[in-house]
Amino acid sequence: MRTRYKIIIISAIIVASIPGIVIFGAVPLMIVTNAYSGFIMSLISNETFEEDFARIPEVKLFIEKYPNYTTNHSADFLGWKVIYYEAIENEKILHLYVKKSVLHQGVKISAGCSNLGTYNYAYNILDEQVMDYIKNDKCVGK
Repeated sequence: MRTRYKIIIISAIIVASIPGIVIFGAVPLMIVTNAYSGFIMSLISNETFEEDFARIPEVKLFIEKYPNYTTNHSADFLGWKVIYYEAIENEKILHLYVKKSVLHQGVKISAGCSNLGTYNYAYNILDEQVMDYIKNDKCVGK
């Protein structure tokens, strides 16, 4: 058999095996990862997560600046613990949305504000600009 045909046959076998790799490799890995992270989250109290999140500089500043904040806890797919911080000041609702992976400890942060009563974001920013937003009270009007 010529080398050219061998390369074509090997390439076809590799391409044909990709769905099997995804189904029998990635999908079970996602299921196991989700179960493991869910187990970890079930063992850890919300207060422990709040203490951990309070060490994040943006969260620390938000808590110091708005001491009457409230929180809401949830979990996201594949092991992200989510805490939603909210404070009301000067007819504005200030939001801080923090996600932290219980598996690899990665953090994602977004913030924003809305007018009291409408709850639509008037201003929404992501990770690297959150600290400036909290420091400078950039919440805009309507």
